[in-house]
Amino acid sequence: MQTDKLKTSTPTIGNTVLPAVTSREGRIEIVNQIIQEIASRSRKFFTGKFGVAEIFQKNGRLYMRNEYNGTEMFLNTKFGYPPKGWHHGGTLWGLTKDFKDFITTGEISNHNNGYGGLYSPHWGYSEDDMLAIQEKAKSLGYL
Repeated sequence: MQTDKLKTSTPTIGNTVLPAVTSREGRIEIVNQIIQEIASRSRKFFTGKFGVAEIFQKNGRLYMRNEYNGTEMFLNTKFGYPPKGWHHGGTLWGLTKDFKDFITTGEISNHNNGYGGLYSPHWGYSEDDMLAIQEKAKSLGYL
């Protein structure tokens, strides 16, 4: 069962052990590491004049800091529409909803919200960059 893998895996970054995957904070850290990897490659999605986008928790709710204007975007939106201030397209919104689902449920959620998640061929990233992002996600216990 995939959830058993989540409960027993101990993801690391170099020699640093990340917080337990079963904790919400640990899953937020995992997702932010994946966002950093995406931002460091090819078309540099999630990168803007305010740095790299990040997901964080405030008052028990999930937000994403907008990398273009620094605003906080609440990720639980009515009918699943992108939040106010969202400037990426539907592919990255689907990926962000996958991230939100992973953080809130602790279950594998890649591609549940359409567009193929981290396996999407629609980003315009090179095959090498996509493989590097996928490998990072696997090493962290997301895929």
